[in-house]
Amino acid sequence: MIFDLISLTVAVLWDVFLGEPSNAVHPVCWMGSFVDFLWRKRPGRCLFPYGCLIVLSGISLVMVVVSAVYSLPLVFSLPISVWFLKGTFSLSGLLEAGGSIDRALKSGDLSRGRRLLGYHLVSRETSKLSSSEVAGAAIESLAENFGDGLVAPLFFFALFGLPGALVYRFVNTCDSMLGYRGGDFESGGKFAARLDDLLNWIPARLASLLILAGAAIVGANWRGGAISALRDHGRTSSPNAGWPMAAMAGVISVVLDKRGVYRLNLSGRRPVSKDLREAMSILMVAQGLALASFFMWICVGAS
Repeated sequence: MIFDLISLTVAVLWDVFLGEPSNAVHPVCWMGSFVDFLWRKRPGRCLFPYGCLIVLSGISLVMVVVSAVYSLPLVFSLPISVWFLKGTFSLSGLLEAGGSIDRALKSGDLSRGRRLLGYHLVSRETSKLSSSEVAGAAIESLAENFGDGLVAPLFFFALFGLPGALVYRFVNTCDSMLGYRGGDFESGGKFAARLDDLLNWIPARLASLLILAGAAIVGANWRGGAISALRDHGRTSSPNAGWPMAAMAGVISVVLDKRGVYRLNLSGRRPVSKDLREAMSILMVAQGLALASFFMWICVGAS
């Protein structure tokens, strides 16, 4: 447990002061390359069991790699563990992405805001979004990514150490690459999507609570966030993403509208760049609360 505490402390400091590793050495990029390689080799049929094989083979490989790392002398195992752990979560990168979009909107450069949104945060088409829709999509993505980009990996790290964080991140990567409807993805990505839903069930709800707590600390409308989360979380296709998104919509009193898909907190106003800044302020506090909670959890386990 002391090893885990040191690993988490150094990984957080790395995130704050150095940011993300380059793609060439980023563990998640390696995971993505592994998934892409196997998916390109997919057969013409039996795609569901093949999708299961991709996920399970990746999990097995993660366990083998972590076992090998733990068998090394401390002078090697600790820095390698820190590097792997840092790759599973993001603190500053998320806020930097939101900040770049906010600056573009504040300066009136909508086309740049759209490009940054599509590059950093969402996979949807952004070229025809209004300024309000760009701000809203950024708020949605920041809230959702707070759950699966920070709370979930650290939740599993606190429970199971580095193997837990890496296994979660691999499953989440599989879902982001394969978990789509239509074509070969319908069957081939189903196992990854369902397993990702299962793993995110607790972290997503915990993320919404942390957003509400962050809102209460900064004086935002946490009661409205609680009402919105309880009422609107089921409006999204994901059983989990709606929780932090609806909570954030409520605490900053905006409606989050993905055209033709869902609307969260219908009584809210249309979001503007000021609301994006408020969402980032709340997320900064929520991130601090999350880190403090997981540090305490690991400390209790070490005592």
